[in-house]
Amino acid sequence: MSAVTLGSIRATFATAIGQAGYKAYSQPLGTVIPPGVVIVPAEPYLEANTLNSGGLIWQLNLTLIVVVAYLDNQAALLNLEDVVVKVCRNLPRGTVFDTVGQPTVEEVGPSSLLTCRIPVSIRANLTNPA
Repeated sequence: MSAVTLGSIRATFATAIGQAGYKAYSQPLGTVIPPGVVIVPAEPYLEANTLNSGGLIWQLNLTLIVVVAYLDNQAALLNLEDVVVKVCRNLPRGTVFDTVGQPTVEEVGPSSLLTCRIPVSIRANLTNPA
């Protein structure tokens, strides 16, 4: 059985986003090629939950920042909405989310991007990396 680490969970999200047809970045970057999704820690990042059995399960909170090129208002918004729906349909089993933030124009490196944030949570029994 492989270890369940924070990195392996982010990789699971990246794989799911890739299966939706988009590039996933598992850490913040200076330059992002749209369309894609940047996976970053949320606040709080980790929440510990004790079980009746005395065990511990963690809730990992992430923010998925969906990015598309911002060249034309209407086309960018339609593209962003399409990416959001496809990504949300492909999130890993057990992912909890209930909101998508409003679209915002952000400067990332040399590019203007239309972005929105999707806060997600997933519970995991984290292990120490080998």
